[in-house]
Amino acid sequence: RSRLRCLLFRAMLPLVATNAEFKELHKHFTTRSDNPLKKKQSLIALCGKLVRILYTLGTQQKEYDPVAVLGPVRIAQLQRAA
Repeated sequence: RSRLRCLLFRAMLPLVATNAEFKELHKHFTTRSDNPLKKKQSLIALCGKLVRILYTLGTQQKEYDPVAVLGPVRIAQLQRAA
């Protein structure tokens, strides 16, 4: 498990730097007014999101959809925060 956590964390660093959806989520998690997360806490939360996304893509045989990743509720939250 510790190797998996380490691998996910190392994969998340360039993903947050290059992927627009994960970058927006990271920004939202660290700058939200109620309960802002520290940067490392945000990255760990995004690691969990990545696991859920990969599981869904693998089990349902779907392609990556940025709108589905964020979801309509999260998109509304990000627009209000901006």
